[in-house]
Amino acid sequence: MKFSEAISTVELVLESGSVPLIIGEAGIGKTSLVKKICSEDNYYLVNIDANLLKEGEIGGLPIVENGRTKYATHYKLIEIEKAIKNSKYNGVLLFIDELNRCEHAVQQELMNLILNREINGFRLQDNVRIVAAMNPSNKYDGFEDSDYQVVDMDKAQEDRFVWLELTSDIKEWIKWAMSDEVKVHEHIIEFLSTFPEYLNTPNSNESIRATPRSWERVAKAYNVYINNSNNYSIDTFYNVVKGNIGVSIATDFINYIKNIKNPLIKPEELYPYVILPMDVKEELRKESHSRLYILAKNSLRYLSENNTEANRKLFSDLLTCYPKDLRLGIMKEIKGDVSLELYNELLNEDMFLDAFFEIFG
Repeated sequence: MKFSEAISTVELVLESGSVPLIIGEAGIGKTSLVKKICSEDNYYLVNIDANLLKEGEIGGLPIVENGRTKYATHYKLIEIEKAIKNSKYNGVLLFIDELNRCEHAVQQELMNLILNREINGFRLQDNVRIVAAMNPSNKYDGFEDSDYQVVDMDKAQEDRFVWLELTSDIKEWIKWAMSDEVKVHEHIIEFLSTFPEYLNTPNSNESIRATPRSWERVAKAYNVYINNSNNYSIDTFYNVVKGNIGVSIATDFINYIKNIKNPLIKPEELYPYVILPMDVKEELRKESHSRLYILAKNSLRYLSENNTEANRKLFSDLLTCYPKDLRLGIMKEIKGDVSLELYNELLNEDMFLDAFFEIFG
């Protein structure tokens, strides 16, 4: 399931008192998903990476006090106790990652914490929710080509979770990339819009494979590169790109940005018009689907901040320049991209409705 579906599904599983197990390739966004839930639901996040634990570590080493054996509390469990006392949070979300990338003995200790909510005298309080995650094993359907070094759980353990498979989705990634918090450069968005299969390549024969996480690193490096082009050569930037997404895709990407001659028109350049001039419309009709899609997304963001009747009319006029299949897809997405108020106001624009019905004319 895609990212937005996974968020609501995990929330439902947590509310029902069960433990979700998120399965997905490395870099697909499992950690980002959990952080998003914590942000939206006001949970304090405590992250335990099972791959870094040794046997007995999470349970605590035994110590003797007054002739009795006790167990030292792991610092992550102490962090949970402190966070619970902080009234600014609704609770704690304990995220146990890499559940099948640890020793079997460690896995057993974590399962005790997950299933019984207790380990060596330490008990999780009711307002602690648990989410687990792991990479896929090649014993599971659809992941036969996976080559992660994992320690498989037995069937009894597997049956204790609600299994949720997280997959990549290019439209959701673009929406995330264009958000105000992230602002991935339009060249990268345009490239991946043109080649969506390059977003995530878990079955690539190359040793370095592209993931949504590695593209995020490329985006950060690209921002540094274009703002410091006098300090870094294109060859230096290429080395960074291929170290993130592999040689083949890096070569395609570098060739792509070398051949970008015409920058994508910006909404700020369009919306001063009362109606779009014919020469602008002609240029828009020559644009690729991917560039038009980005322009529509940028325009909706601009329109949300500058919601006037004139701007709504111009946006409607803009859509008439779009191929009918792309126009229909964008119109279907609008409801989820803008406020309900703006959506209803667009539905009251005659030109917007005409642009819609023209698709079926």
